[in-house]
Amino acid sequence: MSSTAAASGTLPAGDNQAHQTQTHEIPAMAGSAVRRRFAQFGPQYRWMLLGAMLTGSLATMLAATTINVALPAIIGAFGLGQDQAQWMSTAFLASSTIAMLANAWAMHTYGPRATYVAGMCLFIVGSLLGAVSTSLEMLILSRALQGISAGLLQPMSMFLIFQTFPDNQRGTAMGIFSIGVVLAPAFGPALGGIAVDLASWRLVFVATLPLAFVALSVAPFLMPSGEDPNVRTRPPLDWQGLGLLTLAVVSLLSAFAGANRDGWDSDITYLKFAIGLICGVSFVLWELRHPFPALNPAIFTYRQFWSAGLIISATGIAIYSSTYLIPLFVQMVQHYSPTAAGVMMIPAGLAMVVGFPIAGRLTDRMDARYLLGFGILCFAAAAYLLAGVTALTPYWVLVGWIFLSRVGISFCMPPANTTAVRASPPHLLASATGGVSFLMQVGGAFGVNLLAILLQRRLIFHGEHLSAAMNESNPEMLYQHALFAQELERSGMATLPAFQNAFGVIARQVSAEAQVLAFRDCFHVVAIWFVLVFCALFLMPKPKLQGPAPPVARMAVNPEAA
Repeated sequence: MSSTAAASGTLPAGDNQAHQTQTHEIPAMAGSAVRRRFAQFGPQYRWMLLGAMLTGSLATMLAATTINVALPAIIGAFGLGQDQAQWMSTAFLASSTIAMLANAWAMHTYGPRATYVAGMCLFIVGSLLGAVSTSLEMLILSRALQGISAGLLQPMSMFLIFQTFPDNQRGTAMGIFSIGVVLAPAFGPALGGIAVDLASWRLVFVATLPLAFVALSVAPFLMPSGEDPNVRTRPPLDWQGLGLLTLAVVSLLSAFAGANRDGWDSDITYLKFAIGLICGVSFVLWELRHPFPALNPAIFTYRQFWSAGLIISATGIAIYSSTYLIPLFVQMVQHYSPTAAGVMMIPAGLAMVVGFPIAGRLTDRMDARYLLGFGILCFAAAAYLLAGVTALTPYWVLVGWIFLSRVGISFCMPPANTTAVRASPPHLLASATGGVSFLMQVGGAFGVNLLAILLQRRLIFHGEHLSAAMNESNPEMLYQHALFAQELERSGMATLPAFQNAFGVIARQVSAEAQVLAFRDCFHVVAIWFVLVFCALFLMPKPKLQGPAPPVARMAVNPEAA
């Protein structure tokens, strides 16, 4: 390039054409740090960055679901009830919900690179702590650390996708990135089951560390650094808002989880609900007046955002609650091994791996409401079929029903996420991506929490109801008791012990039937919930797909000048 051309800020015709060909796809909203990476790596940078983000996302999100198959082993090791065991999932989801709202502040203050590295280091520490835990409190702390890491990383990935991909490719990129999210509920239970069968539940906590180390090693090279410190603004962290939200979420989750033990009408339960509601209302009022809110209420003024947000929350409930319930059912009721329970989820996960990119591409080409409607109906149908499950339901029939549910999720998550974020103007992009992830995680946290409580209450209800019918006036019970007693006598047991132990056999059958009915009730509730969500779909306006940007807007800025 000649000195005259350089001084005038222009390029020769050939160089200028090549430069425009290389950079014309950089979105106008891309910051100077992202543009410098494009100048360094070329147009393929967006795909390299997507691969790095996918690796880190896969490591953290696998940790969210590998624990589900290990829950029966952890329950046995620590003597936990369902209301205590559910904290293994809800602690992760609740902490990630809070951390997501600090993501925008961390990226503005320290930049994506430093935030990503810190998040991965925190995940590694939490995983190692979980592997050596000796109490429920240590397990909950380790899960909370893993959740904070996931909460910092997931919205950042969505933010960088919108910074590096043009609008007509964002649906595709979101679909590919979502593979990291869908592989977790697909292969996470299988990975956890293999770890439990090979060694113990402790191996589950460190099973995903190799992926974390890979992501940590490439992050310094691919992640964009922060903006120029002389130009970058450093908004203060909304500590008060995060504190209020933390108190609200933890109080409400604790109130629901402890109500079965403390009593729904006990003073401590009322106190927890009161603290949760007061802090929740105070959080909303505080965010409305804070200049740098943790969750900007302005994004909820866009109808397209909040209506898609309902679908996102429903998807969070679906994907996390079903991944929680199904491995429990096949282990507790059908007595499959942890590995078999985990492998059951793999075909359905592969359906999501294929379905997510397809749904993402279709989101770029057609009205997302049709995709969402199809996905919601598929999941509702699958939940209705699961509501008829029995202890003798064949393995591959369950696999087919789960497969159908994951097809539904595939056509819910990418269209809902992309539709919600597209509704936000560029200056609210970070808040919108954080808000989308917040809605999914908080939906998953409360979905798992409430369904675990419902499962325990329905177990008690059906157990008491069935036991009440087991008396001397029930001829069928007397007949079955006589048969069991005869079988025990033929096996060599004396008459009196055989007579007594036959009652134990009947009690175990009653308990197993109560478990089946309780799980069926939970799936019924999920099916009804998705019918209501389908009705809410009519509140969503027709999404507006942005066309290709004009040439001037698509032109890259000189990285040095930026």
